[in-house]
Amino acid sequence: MTATNDSNENRHRPEGLGLSTKFVLFISLVIVAVCSGLSLYFIRQQADTMRQTLTEMGTILVKNLAHNSRYGLIARDLVLLEQLMNGVMDVDESAYVVFTGPDGKRLTAKSKSTIYPDHAIAESLIRSNATDVTITPFTSDHDRRRDRLYDFAVTIHRGNDLTSPFFSFESEESPEEPHPGARRRPLIYGVVQVGLTEEKMNNALNTMISNVTIITLMVILAGIAATVLLARRITTPLKTLVTVVRRIAGGDLTVSVESTTRDEVGQLTTVFSQMTEALRERDAQVKQAYRELEQLNQTLEQRVLQRTSELQAANEQLKELDRLKSTFVSVVSHELRTPMTSIKGYVENLLDGLAGALTDKQTRSLERVKHNIDRLTRMINELLDLSKIEAGRLELHLAPINITDVVEDVLDNYQAAARQKSIMLRAVLHASLPMVRADTDKLHRVLINLVHNAIKFTPEGGEIRVEVGTRDDDFVEVTVIDSGNGIPPSELDKIFDKFYWSKSAPVEARGAGLGLAIAKNLIELHGGTILVESVLGKGSRFSFTIPVARLYS
Repeated sequence: MTATNDSNENRHRPEGLGLSTKFVLFISLVIVAVCSGLSLYFIRQQADTMRQTLTEMGTILVKNLAHNSRYGLIARDLVLLEQLMNGVMDVDESAYVVFTGPDGKRLTAKSKSTIYPDHAIAESLIRSNATDVTITPFTSDHDRRRDRLYDFAVTIHRGNDLTSPFFSFESEESPEEPHPGARRRPLIYGVVQVGLTEEKMNNALNTMISNVTIITLMVILAGIAATVLLARRITTPLKTLVTVVRRIAGGDLTVSVESTTRDEVGQLTTVFSQMTEALRERDAQVKQAYRELEQLNQTLEQRVLQRTSELQAANEQLKELDRLKSTFVSVVSHELRTPMTSIKGYVENLLDGLAGALTDKQTRSLERVKHNIDRLTRMINELLDLSKIEAGRLELHLAPINITDVVEDVLDNYQAAARQKSIMLRAVLHASLPMVRADTDKLHRVLINLVHNAIKFTPEGGEIRVEVGTRDDDFVEVTVIDSGNGIPPSELDKIFDKFYWSKSAPVEARGAGLGLAIAKNLIELHGGTILVESVLGKGSRFSFTIPVARLYS
């Protein structure tokens, strides 16, 4: 059923982009990015080259014009200057030619579209006495069209080769003789300016951009077409393989696929064909196993019924044996209690001297007998309690009691035993403790077991504290803390099991192994919990909770 649901879910799940589409998109993006980048780089390089060529052309034109117009500018020969300007204006890129005198006044000028440079350029050159070509780009708005121009300006000054028998090129006002060693400033005769426009360059650049764009688009389209063909060649066998896989997943193991290429896809197809053949063989083996399993199932139900009947009979026998065991333990323990009580009485009479004076050796022997009788009595009582608990015959007489009285009574009874081992036994009682709902005798028994164990496993000079406080509004918590040898971590989860003794406990301190098991059962019958915490070599901490007594109207 799960496989069918998964199959339906996969059938209705929307399909994402196929491998062919992803491959074409990726390669197309790469082709577009590479071709676009190369085209932009080529256009940028061509634009820079054209701009550099325009700059070199303007520099050459203005320098030649400055050299050829020296004598015309000095002699104020406007006809010569006009001829020179016409020669420059024949250049397609030329926009204007301007001659400016040394006084800053414009001598003559010519422009193709009434565009002239800023007069401040020539004035700045005259003031600075610059001798190099100055290039100033600017934008002009003409006939509602913005045009980018470059102004090439150079000063015409007196040089060593400007000598003539007809003209004197000295200033009308004879300057004072310069100080020997001082550098003489050049004498400026004027400024020539040539303006070149980017219009022709832009037209050529636009034409080139159009051609490059067309070529780039053709390359991109050709690349995408080649990518589509390559993707189809790769993905067509894969699609065929996917179709076969789906049919096999649907349970049709009769289909097969032939390899048409020798590349990785062809190798995959060959391996898949081998896998399909192996599946057919495995399917035949599984069917044979199912047939054998059906034959086994025909007799399995009868075998199960037979084994179930046998298990039920064995279980009934075990229950009967357990009942007989509990009855036997209860009867034996009860029968043993009477003679043990009688023996204990006679021993105590002997120790009290009722049968005459005793020697020290006899006294020690009788005290040891009395100690072992007390030990056997506790073991018998534990067996009786355990048998009653397991049989469900243990009754609790619940009533509101003061737990402080129970704690103080138990500690008073064990003060003598604690003093024999120089152990400090004390109680830490919190103020305003509420009454608890418990069976006094059973609670007394739990606390006796915990305190007795604490004294037994605490070395001489140790300390035992019994702390009582409220855990919350519903429970009172009693904690017995000792400074004994502690319990190994591996034994903490077994310490409350029946008939369990800690491996670290000395042989003389071992009992029947029922005290903590009985304490746990009694606390749980009261509705509380009992826990143990211990650090090996530092002591143990046993704590249990008892419900608070509630007063109902």
